[in-house]
Amino acid sequence: MSDTITAKGSDSKFQAHPEGQYVAVAVDTIDLGERVESFPGKPDKLAHKCAIVFRTGERNTETGEYIDVAREFTVSMGEKANLRKFLEQWRGKPYSSEQVEAGVPLHKLTGNPGLLSVAQKISGGGRTYANIVSCVGVPKQMQGALPTFDAYQRADYWETRKKEYAEAARKFRADAGAPPAGSDDDRIPDEDDDSLPF
Repeated sequence: MSDTITAKGSDSKFQAHPEGQYVAVAVDTIDLGERVESFPGKPDKLAHKCAIVFRTGERNTETGEYIDVAREFTVSMGEKANLRKFLEQWRGKPYSSEQVEAGVPLHKLTGNPGLLSVAQKISGGGRTYANIVSCVGVPKQMQGALPTFDAYQRADYWETRKKEYAEAARKFRADAGAPPAGSDDDRIPDEDDDSLPF
């Protein structure tokens, strides 16, 4: 006796965020843990990653749910770090060496508005996804008319991504004979220091 099975195409209702420029609000910062990074001609290495999630108000035409857009970064405020460049562009001014030395509390980005430029790309697997090309501050003249959104809830996708990164990092450490990851002091700061500027 056989089970009744009907094979169909993908039932995924995923839609990539549309391309263009959008007024957005940062709704989440996510500590993704360590990720194994590979670059041509260089040995693999572990890098501490985070994601900044924005909401623009765009909705999935099938489900009606918000289509949030995010960008991942290595957690580093070095002079050449993409995170630092992104944040400085967003805030409209550079960080001082004292601010960088004190640490930038990424969790305080939540609730801040920005003007995003979003482009679509196609992954190696043929899936279309949205990429945040840039983010700049919202001019003061526009800040009174910023959109408000329904409550944000983190997508399950992020927990899956964390687990994938953690498993790959565990395997990388085991293969390299390195000790398992512990509590590093390079995690995203969670202190509540209101004196550190965005």
